[in-house]
Amino acid sequence: MPRWLWYVPIGILIVVVAYNGAKLGLMRANVTESAVIDHYAGEYLKDHARLIGEGASLTDCLAIPGYEPGVWIEVRCTPPEGSAFLYGVRRDGALIYAARDEAAKPET
Repeated sequence: MPRWLWYVPIGILIVVVAYNGAKLGLMRANVTESAVIDHYAGEYLKDHARLIGEGASLTDCLAIPGYEPGVWIEVRCTPPEGSAFLYGVRRDGALIYAARDEAAKPET
């Protein structure tokens, strides 16, 4: 067997790792604040329909900078009735936490 053939598996491994690294880097670089807010506003509509029922709207949501370590954006969706839905999001768009804020209930 020729000696150069021994290096083919290493070359293939280097190409695969480089491809995956470039792919993941491009995915992370293309995450925008608007895309994150739109995505989690859609999740809010699903969660609200499942837990409370109809009556939610995309305009119930806003985003603030995250205050906790690792949280890039916190998407807060406050329905007209009930408590706020909170979604903490990392820089790559992954969900860190989803919670209900009982303190955000509107005063009656």
